[in-house]
Amino acid sequence: IITQCTSPGQIALTYDDGPESFTSELLDKLDTLGVKATFFVSGNNVGKGEIDGCGNSWAAIVKRTYDSGHQIAHHTWTHQDLEAANSTIRKTEMIYNEMAFRNIFGWFPTYMRPPFLSCGSNCMSLMSQLGYHIISTNLDTKDYENDSPTLIQVSKNRYSSGVSNTSTSNSYIVLNHDTHEQTVTTLTDYMVQTAKDRGYKLVTVGECLGDPKENWYRSAGSGGA
Repeated sequence: IITQCTSPGQIALTYDDGPESFTSELLDKLDTLGVKATFFVSGNNVGKGEIDGCGNSWAAIVKRTYDSGHQIAHHTWTHQDLEAANSTIRKTEMIYNEMAFRNIFGWFPTYMRPPFLSCGSNCMSLMSQLGYHIISTNLDTKDYENDSPTLIQVSKNRYSSGVSNTSTSNSYIVLNHDTHEQTVTTLTDYMVQTAKDRGYKLVTVGECLGDPKENWYRSAGSGGA
């Protein structure tokens, strides 16, 4: 289970649970800031509908995320605890999302983050079988607990205290969610500026691990664009 970058001086901002209503605004912001992030995409969570389904904009947003240079990664189909689920559900959570990525792109990711960061021996065994890098975090902003104009300062403080001023010997994989308004409108700007002020380079998780982009995805045969 991977929690940090392989080389110091790097910060990988990651966003879980989308696409959701704030994701497009986040993409606009990251474009403006010139930052590439990693999006751990859930396929059909919190009643939003399937990311490859008709009648919603999720597939277009996921495509835009990829086309903007961000890394797309797997965050299960309906955001269930993979360690607690039975073996059938555990595998279905992975395969259904792979099918959705196949339908959108013609490929699916080689990186995943387990919901609730829960991945013991059962989960790890399946991820090994399916060929995934398991990505956790060494800095969780807890933005989901602080999604209000007043509380978001708590997440800013967690980030500030968690990021060392000594970039030459530290690196971070930072956990956030693109499903929360304050993360998009306030926290992201703060994280980017703080990282730059302290001498860190902002990268994707794949870059953070020194892994060439061609390794981030694998072909699933015929599919979308």
